[in-house]
Amino acid sequence: MSMKYLGESFDIHAGGVDLIFPHHENEIAQSEGATGKPFVRTWFHAEFLLVEGEKMSKSKGNYYTVRDLIKQGFSPMAIRYLLVSVPYRTQLNFTLEGLRGAESATEKLRNFRRRVKEYQSAAGAHERVTEFVAKARDAFEAGMNDDLNTSSALAALHDLRRDVNIAIDAGEFGADDRQAVLDSIKRADAVLGILGVEEERIDAQLVAEIDALIDERNAARKNRDFKRADEIRHQLGERGILLEDTPQGTKWKRKP
Repeated sequence: MSMKYLGESFDIHAGGVDLIFPHHENEIAQSEGATGKPFVRTWFHAEFLLVEGEKMSKSKGNYYTVRDLIKQGFSPMAIRYLLVSVPYRTQLNFTLEGLRGAESATEKLRNFRRRVKEYQSAAGAHERVTEFVAKARDAFEAGMNDDLNTSSALAALHDLRRDVNIAIDAGEFGADDRQAVLDSIKRADAVLGILGVEEERIDAQLVAEIDALIDERNAARKNRDFKRADEIRHQLGERGILLEDTPQGTKWKRKP
């Protein structure tokens, strides 16, 4: 079947580690014995997936479907993040606690992308940010070139998030930096696929409500009515909205 659709030789054949012997070794022996040509150039054998510390098995019923997890409120991107959080040759213990951590991690990266995109600054670039971007790019590529070490690649992306946030907080971030960082995030996500297309900020009606409350809070702070300002912050917090006061004004984001 492989040769029917892919030819006598092809580039990549994947499977679980349990298929190395006898299945894949038999495929190699039979195919190369028949054609005299290399059967597959690169083999990818993934380790077993554990679920809550046990080997996943349909007979045991200890498995989740993507549909089940989405019904529980988890995002598809968080599921993907958890699955790529360890290299494919490393056994992953899939837990709901770990999935909640992945949800938080993806939300932090999305909030970071949104912050960079919305940051208003003068033209130009800062040397330290240029260094951060180059360092993250090199570390990301080194990780992926190391037998698809996705763990190292993700670490490089989070290091970029940390370093750039520090630069933004210090006011050392220019318009040229913004584009360089956004390009770096886009390049990484084209490989990992953990962020996806930036979502619209909830919905238009809710955005209008949030913006109105922020305006009211800003007016209250100007009038030194700090009690009302704190009430608004708390009110938005209960709705899952976090406020961040910046030199460019008050920004908001969803809680991780």
